[in-house]
Amino acid sequence: MRAFLLLAASAAALSACSATHAPGSNTGPTADVVSEAATKDATAPAAGDQGTKAAPLQVSLPQLAYAYKLGFRLAGDKVAQAQEAHRALCEKMGPARCQLLALTNSAADDAQGAATLKVRVASADARGFSVAATKAVADAGGRAIDTNVSAEDVSKDLVDAQARIAQRELLVTRLTEILRTHNGKVSELVEAERSVADAQEELDKAKGWLTELRGRVAMSDFEINYSAVAASASPGNAGDQLLEAVSGSSTGFLIGLRTLLTLLIYLLPWALLAIPVALLVRAARRRLPQPGTRPVPEAVAPDEA
Repeated sequence: MRAFLLLAASAAALSACSATHAPGSNTGPTADVVSEAATKDATAPAAGDQGTKAAPLQVSLPQLAYAYKLGFRLAGDKVAQAQEAHRALCEKMGPARCQLLALTNSAADDAQGAATLKVRVASADARGFSVAATKAVADAGGRAIDTNVSAEDVSKDLVDAQARIAQRELLVTRLTEILRTHNGKVSELVEAERSVADAQEELDKAKGWLTELRGRVAMSDFEINYSAVAASASPGNAGDQLLEAVSGSSTGFLIGLRTLLTLLIYLLPWALLAIPVALLVRAARRRLPQPGTRPVPEAVAPDEA
């Protein structure tokens, strides 16, 4: 019985080796694994002697790119403080673990406004950064109003990029070898060089895409939105606002007065020309008889009568 099992395992190993080297068959790690498994089965003891051991299954984890979107609401005069605390937290982590992408702040002191902070945090530290950001807002008297975490599986894109890189590397190698050993016309050599250049460009693009995908997996994107509410008006703020109102009013008055004077200066020469013309027209109209009136007859002297 054992001899029959050894003979069957040897036949399976030979068939696997022949399939590995056959034209059109798959070559690579899969064929090697099949051959190695067949060899181990051939040398393993029979099932009735010592039993069999199940091989451990290898499970490939999905490659996920995470994106965090956090929303906080706090007093308008505390928005800059919370935003600065988050920026300082990112800088403290270092550029290898946190990178600042964008920062905007349009919140006023006592009016509703908005602010945004975008950072990129290492995926291993993303959870801790989210907790620290929420705590910094709570210390400033604010609260979280929105938390959204999304993940994108880029495993297939990574595999496709790696396969494309392998194909383009093989193509570049073959074209380069053909170009090096080919002795032909100048036009053929030029066409071969163009083919090598195109293949190399595609290879560089594939490598860049692979690097970007790995970066998206290694680093998580954070978008933090700050929604400001009206703050309590302090005497200092009220005085500053009154001064700003007076300054704005005086500025508006001066701008209006300047505009009016400028308009008068431009219209004055035309007025000087228009006034004499209007007076002449009026005098001429007075000399002309009015329509619908009869001329007055002259009085007859008594002697003539």
